Amino acid sequence: MLDVSAHIVRGDFALEVSFSSDARITCLFGRSGAGKTTVAEVVAGLVRPSCGRVMLNGEALLDSDTGQSVPVWKRRIGYVFQDARLFPHMTVRDNLLYGPRRSGDPDPALDEAVALLGLEGLLERGPSSLSGGEARRVAIGRALLSRPRLLILDEPLAGLDGARRGDILPYLDRLAREGPPILYVSHAVEEVARLADRVVLVSDGRAVGAEPPDAAFDRPEAEAAAGLTAPLSVLDGRVIAHDPERDATRVDLAGTAFLAPLLHVVPGDRLRVVVDAREVALALTDPVDASFQNRLPMEVAALEVRSDGVLVRLEAGGLRMKALVTRQASEQLGLAPGRRVIALVKATAAARYA
Repeated sequence: MLDVSAHIVRGDFALEVSFSSDARITCLFGRSGAGKTTVAEVVAGLVRPSCGRVMLNGEALLDSDTGQSVPVWKRRIGYVFQDARLFPHMTVRDNLLYGPRRSGDPDPALDEAVALLGLEGLLERGPSSLSGGEARRVAIGRALLSRPRLLILDEPLAGLDGARRGDILPYLDRLAREGPPILYVSHAVEEVARLADRVVLVSDGRAVGAEPPDAAFDRPEAEAAAGLTAPLSVLDGRVIAHDPERDATRVDLAGTAFLAPLLHVVPGDRLRVVVDAREVALALTDPVDASFQNRLPMEVAALEVRSDGVLVRLEAGGLRMKALVTRQASEQLGLAPGRRVIALVKATAAARYA
């Protein structure tokens, strides 16, 4: 359990922090310059807040009321910075073992870290020969071998192109399942949607809450934090089956079948589907001749009039989705809580994160 409450002042910058999370991956999410890294540095002990408290698994790492502040090296927190910061004169193996050798760890879990992060073919290479994604994985491995109680990843995919980001994401997935709890710093919606169990929004001088991604992206401040123009629905599901002849994959979303383009994911694996509220159309009857591959019977749960239209909250059993329609469309359809509608979503409109 990580519990943070702090008031941070750095020059003209001030930030109020208040969140608690016991999730495997807690994400600090917001625009660049919002203060995400500063919050992470407070947790690690690299920045001292004006006042506050940091608790990790019941232990006070910082308590300004009592004057307690555990030194950085005693906190047992692994910190992976945006740049890998590998020692250029050492091999990958020696970089990985640097911490254990300094601490006198007689039995570092080198083989486990290497297998977890796919570093088997890199051990005798120098940092200068590594790609950006490989260097990040080595930096994560070095932090893991310090046996941390918490691992902080500060924008670990920043500066990587699409292919390199795709290469490292599966290792982060595996790390989330098998490694220590992670505090993940990011401004990228796709990373948060794929990885986060809880999201802390950092925006407008505040870092508050620790909510599931769907709830966090539903907040108005999330739109400002991420530069979104409409709320997102982040839907957890599992792959049902593939249909190669139709270039399609069927996904189970809380008991509702959802069709997506063909994905290279094993049936039974979990999947997150992210749908922009603007990409959801509504109808009162099933338009069988339409091009929409996903026609989902749902019920209107609530309406919210906004400056850019009407946000319609939809439910169907355990499935919850949002649609953003014009006021005119809302009136024409007679939308109201309890109204049954068909939610229309193109298969290509949904981003999918395995």
